[in-house]
Amino acid sequence: MEAAAWVAFENCGAIRRIPHRADQAHTPSTHWSSTTNRMIECESYLESVWMTMLDFDPEVTGFSGQPMQLSGVDDRGAWKATPDLFVRRVDGSATVMEVKNPGRLNDPKVRLTAERVAACCAVAGWGYELVGEPPGRQRTINVLALAGYRREMVGVSDYRAQLLSLAGEPVPLGQLVSFAAEPLVARAVVLHLCWTGELAVDLTRPLEDTSLVRAAVHSDAGARQ
Repeated sequence: MEAAAWVAFENCGAIRRIPHRADQAHTPSTHWSSTTNRMIECESYLESVWMTMLDFDPEVTGFSGQPMQLSGVDDRGAWKATPDLFVRRVDGSATVMEVKNPGRLNDPKVRLTAERVAACCAVAGWGYELVGEPPGRQRTINVLALAGYRREMVGVSDYRAQLLSLAGEPVPLGQLVSFAAEPLVARAVVLHLCWTGELAVDLTRPLEDTSLVRAAVHSDAGARQ
């Protein structure tokens, strides 16, 4: 595990083929990451939600899905596990995440696997998190909505500059887009700017036309809330 600490797992593909069966309860899919600009396989809808939240996190520089398989033998027998996510952050630190249905977080088998994987991660100097739903349901809903506007937009530089200028002080979202010649285009630009953090908005409340938005003090995505 000490040698594994030097591997850039955030750039690796999945170590195994994610199974697809007609009778399975979860929904495998492929997630386009705006952080890494590549497609990443995920085994469930909940995993794809977490990937979106990681894309929104300005502290995350890269992540991958199931890039490694861990195995070992302890006093309880032989074991192997394929963690769901490997996450790299701005400061160089890494975290391995296991995503489980919230109803299974206290399952003895899940907890045992988590204990084993966490011990391996500690040797490599990685963090470890066993997670269910992302914290803050309303924030999650809003981030998933903004993700529809996460791709960089083309031909809207004039709108971008105008909208950021008009949002120097807090202004209702609906009012801000109404100032533009094409409000529908302006709305898409505003929501993209909320995704990038260039416009700050309170994501703990429903995102509506009455939501107050303002230009961030720094355009480094630090205004994401």
